[in-house]
Amino acid sequence: MQASRTLRAIEIDGDPSAGDCATKPYAAAARLSSTVIRGSGGWWFDVGLVFVDCAGWSIDEWHESDVLAQPPGASDAERLGVNLALRLQTWMRSHEAFAAALFKDGLAYDPANRAPTFFYTLFKTDDGNMRAFVRPGGPAYIAGLRTNDIIDKLDGKYWWEYGTYQTEQRAYDGKPHVFDVTRGKTKLQISLGEPFKSIP
Repeated sequence: MQASRTLRAIEIDGDPSAGDCATKPYAAAARLSSTVIRGSGGWWFDVGLVFVDCAGWSIDEWHESDVLAQPPGASDAERLGVNLALRLQTWMRSHEAFAAALFKDGLAYDPANRAPTFFYTLFKTDDGNMRAFVRPGGPAYIAGLRTNDIIDKLDGKYWWEYGTYQTEQRAYDGKPHVFDVTRGKTKLQISLGEPFKSIP
Protein backbone atom coordinates (compact mmCIF):
# COMPACT_ATOMS: atom_id res chain seq x y z
CA MET A 1 0.00 0.00 0.00
CA GLN A 2 1.20 3.48 -0.73
CA ALA A 3 0.22 6.83 0.70
CA SER A 4 -2.52 7.13 -1.92
CA ARG A 5 -4.06 3.93 -0.47
CA THR A 6 -3.61 2.14 -3.76
CA LEU A 7 -3.38 -1.64 -3.61
CA ARG A 8 -0.95 -3.63 -5.70
CA ALA A 9 0.72 -6.98 -5.50
CA ILE A 10 4.41 -6.86 -4.60
CA GLU A 11 6.99 -9.48 -3.75
CA ILE A 12 8.75 -8.93 -0.45
CA ASP A 13 12.04 -10.78 -0.24
CA GLY A 14 13.96 -11.25 2.97
CA ASP A 15 13.31 -9.71 6.36
CA PRO A 16 11.23 -6.49 6.16
CA SER A 17 12.82 -5.27 9.41
CA ALA A 18 16.33 -5.46 7.94
CA GLY A 19 16.20 -2.15 6.06
CA ASP A 20 15.04 1.42 6.44
CA CYS A 21 11.44 2.00 5.36
CA ALA A 22 12.39 5.20 3.53
CA THR A 23 13.78 3.10 0.69
CA LYS A 24 10.80 0.74 0.34
CA PRO A 25 8.11 1.01 -2.35
CA TYR A 26 5.28 0.46 0.15
CA ALA A 27 4.07 1.92 3.43
CA ALA A 28 2.17 -1.15 4.63
CA ALA A 29 1.50 -4.67 3.42
CA ALA A 30 -1.37 -7.12 3.71
CA ARG A 31 -0.28 -10.75 3.67
CA LEU A 32 -2.86 -13.39 2.76
CA SER A 33 -2.76 -16.98 3.95
CA SER A 34 -5.11 -19.94 3.63
CA THR A 35 -5.64 -23.17 5.55
CA VAL A 36 -7.70 -26.18 4.51
CA ILE A 37 -8.51 -29.02 6.95
CA ARG A 38 -10.64 -32.02 6.06
CA GLY A 39 -12.87 -33.18 8.90
CA SER A 40 -15.92 -35.33 9.49
CA GLY A 41 -18.23 -32.35 8.84
CA GLY A 42 -16.63 -31.31 5.57
CA TRP A 43 -13.76 -29.07 4.53
CA TRP A 44 -12.81 -26.27 6.93
CA PHE A 45 -11.42 -23.36 4.93
CA ASP A 46 -9.78 -20.33 6.55
CA VAL A 47 -8.36 -17.28 4.79
CA GLY A 48 -6.31 -14.87 6.89
CA LEU A 49 -5.03 -11.36 6.33
CA VAL A 50 -2.15 -9.99 8.39
CA PHE A 51 -1.73 -6.22 8.10
CA VAL A 52 1.82 -4.98 8.80
CA ASP A 53 3.75 -1.74 8.45
CA CYS A 54 6.70 -1.42 6.07
CA ALA A 55 9.08 -2.97 8.63
CA GLY A 56 6.86 -6.00 9.16
CA TRP A 57 5.52 -4.82 12.52
CA SER A 58 2.01 -6.16 13.11
CA ILE A 59 -0.91 -3.73 12.97
CA ASP A 60 -3.91 -6.07 12.93
CA GLU A 61 -5.06 -9.47 11.72
CA TRP A 62 -8.38 -10.85 10.46
CA HIS A 63 -9.71 -14.29 9.46
CA GLU A 64 -12.71 -15.50 7.49
CA SER A 65 -13.71 -19.17 7.70
CA ASP A 66 -16.29 -21.50 6.23
CA VAL A 67 -17.10 -25.22 6.31
CA LEU A 68 -17.63 -26.58 2.81
CA ALA A 69 -19.09 -29.84 1.47
CA GLN A 70 -16.23 -30.14 -1.03
CA PRO A 71 -12.64 -28.88 -1.29
CA PRO A 72 -12.51 -25.07 -1.61
CA GLY A 73 -12.19 -23.57 -5.06
CA ALA A 74 -11.24 -20.19 -6.47
CA SER A 75 -14.73 -18.78 -5.93
CA ASP A 76 -14.58 -19.70 -2.21
CA ALA A 77 -11.20 -18.02 -1.85
CA GLU A 78 -12.46 -14.93 -3.66
CA ARG A 79 -15.58 -14.71 -1.47
CA LEU A 80 -13.62 -14.91 1.78
CA GLY A 81 -10.89 -12.64 0.39
CA VAL A 82 -13.45 -9.95 -0.46
CA ASN A 83 -14.76 -10.14 3.11
CA LEU A 84 -11.22 -9.61 4.41
CA ALA A 85 -10.71 -6.64 2.09
CA LEU A 86 -13.92 -5.12 3.48
CA ARG A 87 -12.66 -5.65 7.02
CA LEU A 88 -9.40 -3.88 6.15
CA GLN A 89 -11.35 -1.03 4.57
CA THR A 90 -13.53 -0.78 7.69
CA TRP A 91 -10.37 -0.66 9.85
CA MET A 92 -8.96 2.20 7.74
CA ARG A 93 -12.19 4.18 8.13
CA SER A 94 -12.53 3.56 11.86
CA HIS A 95 -8.83 4.37 12.49
CA GLU A 96 -8.58 7.26 10.04
CA ALA A 97 -5.80 9.24 11.77
CA PHE A 98 -3.79 6.08 12.43
CA ALA A 99 -4.19 4.94 8.80
CA ALA A 100 -3.25 8.39 7.44
CA ALA A 101 -0.07 8.42 9.56
CA LEU A 102 0.75 4.87 8.49
CA PHE A 103 0.35 5.54 4.77
CA LYS A 104 2.30 8.80 5.04
CA ASP A 105 5.35 7.54 6.97
CA GLY A 106 5.09 3.74 7.01
CA LEU A 107 5.02 3.99 10.81
CA ALA A 108 2.38 2.18 12.84
CA TYR A 109 1.46 4.88 15.34
CA ASP A 110 -1.60 6.76 16.45
CA PRO A 111 -1.11 10.54 16.23
CA ALA A 112 -3.55 10.99 19.12
CA ASN A 113 -1.07 9.17 21.36
CA ARG A 114 1.60 11.73 22.13
CA ALA A 115 3.73 9.38 24.23
CA PRO A 116 7.34 9.38 23.01
CA THR A 117 8.67 6.14 21.59
CA PHE A 118 11.93 4.81 20.17
CA PHE A 119 10.29 2.00 18.13
CA TYR A 120 12.01 -1.01 19.67
CA THR A 121 11.14 -3.82 22.06
CA LEU A 122 13.17 -6.04 24.35
CA PHE A 123 12.50 -9.73 24.86
CA LYS A 124 14.17 -12.65 26.60
CA THR A 125 14.90 -15.53 24.22
CA ASP A 126 15.11 -19.27 24.88
CA ASP A 127 18.90 -19.06 25.12
CA GLY A 128 18.54 -16.85 28.23
CA ASN A 129 19.62 -13.64 26.52
CA MET A 130 17.77 -10.34 26.45
CA ARG A 131 17.55 -9.21 22.83
CA ALA A 132 16.33 -6.18 20.94
CA PHE A 133 13.76 -6.06 18.15
CA VAL A 134 14.23 -2.75 16.38
CA ARG A 135 12.08 -1.04 13.80
CA PRO A 136 14.15 0.31 10.87
CA GLY A 137 14.02 4.08 10.51
CA GLY A 138 12.97 4.63 14.12
CA PRO A 139 15.06 6.52 16.69
CA ALA A 140 16.58 3.33 18.19
CA TYR A 141 17.64 2.16 14.72
CA ILE A 142 19.12 5.57 13.92
CA ALA A 143 21.06 5.43 17.21
CA GLY A 144 22.60 2.12 16.10
CA LEU A 145 20.53 -0.55 17.92
CA ARG A 146 19.70 -3.53 15.70
CA THR A 147 17.33 -6.48 15.82
CA ASN A 148 18.89 -9.47 17.64
CA ASP A 149 21.49 -7.37 19.45
CA ILE A 150 22.12 -9.08 22.80
CA ILE A 151 21.54 -6.63 25.63
CA ASP A 152 24.30 -7.08 28.20
CA LYS A 153 23.71 -3.91 30.24
CA LEU A 154 21.05 -1.26 30.38
CA ASP A 155 22.05 2.12 31.84
CA GLY A 156 25.20 0.58 33.30
CA LYS A 157 23.54 -2.38 35.04
CA TYR A 158 23.15 -5.96 33.89
CA TRP A 159 19.59 -6.43 32.72
CA TRP A 160 18.86 -9.24 35.20
CA GLU A 161 19.55 -6.80 38.06
CA TYR A 162 16.29 -5.09 37.07
CA GLY A 163 14.43 -8.34 36.31
CA THR A 164 13.09 -9.65 33.00
CA TYR A 165 9.74 -7.86 33.03
CA GLN A 166 11.16 -4.57 34.33
CA THR A 167 13.86 -4.58 31.65
CA GLU A 168 11.35 -5.31 28.87
CA GLN A 169 9.11 -2.48 30.08
CA ARG A 170 11.91 0.08 29.72
CA ALA A 171 11.43 -0.13 25.95
CA TYR A 172 8.09 1.63 26.43
CA ASP A 173 8.97 4.35 28.93
CA GLY A 174 10.05 6.89 26.28
CA LYS A 175 13.42 7.50 27.98
CA PRO A 176 16.79 7.57 26.18
CA HIS A 177 18.54 4.52 27.68
CA VAL A 178 22.16 3.49 27.16
CA PHE A 179 22.81 -0.11 26.05
CA ASP A 180 25.91 -2.26 26.20
CA VAL A 181 25.28 -4.90 23.54
CA THR A 182 26.93 -7.86 21.87
CA ARG A 183 26.50 -8.13 18.11
CA GLY A 184 28.24 -11.24 16.83
CA LYS A 185 31.73 -10.96 18.33
CA THR A 186 31.58 -7.19 18.71
CA LYS A 187 30.81 -5.30 21.92
CA LEU A 188 29.12 -1.92 21.43
CA GLN A 189 27.67 0.86 23.54
CA ILE A 190 24.61 2.54 22.06
CA SER A 191 22.99 5.66 23.47
CA LEU A 192 19.49 6.55 22.37
CA GLY A 193 18.89 10.15 21.33
CA GLU A 194 15.55 11.91 20.93
CA PRO A 195 12.41 9.79 20.83
CA PHE A 196 9.82 9.92 18.08
CA LYS A 197 6.89 12.12 19.01
CA SER A 198 3.80 12.02 16.86
CA ILE A 199 2.72 15.30 15.27
CA PRO A 200 -0.65 16.60 16.55
